[in-house]
Amino acid sequence: MKNFNKFTAKFARLLQNLLVVSIGLLGIILIILLFRDLIPLCQSLFSTKIEESNSEIMSEIIVFFLFFEFTAMIISALRHHGHTSINFLLGLGVTALIRSLITSHSNIWSTLATSASILVLVIAMVIFNKNLRNM
Repeated sequence: MKNFNKFTAKFARLLQNLLVVSIGLLGIILIILLFRDLIPLCQSLFSTKIEESNSEIMSEIIVFFLFFEFTAMIISALRHHGHTSINFLLGLGVTALIRSLITSHSNIWSTLATSASILVLVIAMVIFNKNLRNM
């Protein structure tokens, strides 16, 4: 039984190391995609075409920041050996919803639902942080 416990501990360590390596590879891929998306954004900045609308540029910026946030999440996971904190994930959710609220606010019900979602996430962050201090 002792040998089996050693084997399972070594196997669990191997799987965790594979997880960290795969998260690192995903981070490298996201950095490449981040810079790949940055090039057309810079080209549209110096473009003389008037027909390119601001909403298209804003959507490109949103995609850029999504890559940026996923990369930040992977960096956080690598620093904590494959784990990310709930507070960090809630913060990412709030910033993503705020960005969505800034760019698309044509439908009143969608805007209201997004605002309610932001409120729920902020309340969850406050409750989580308050209960974390009490532990």
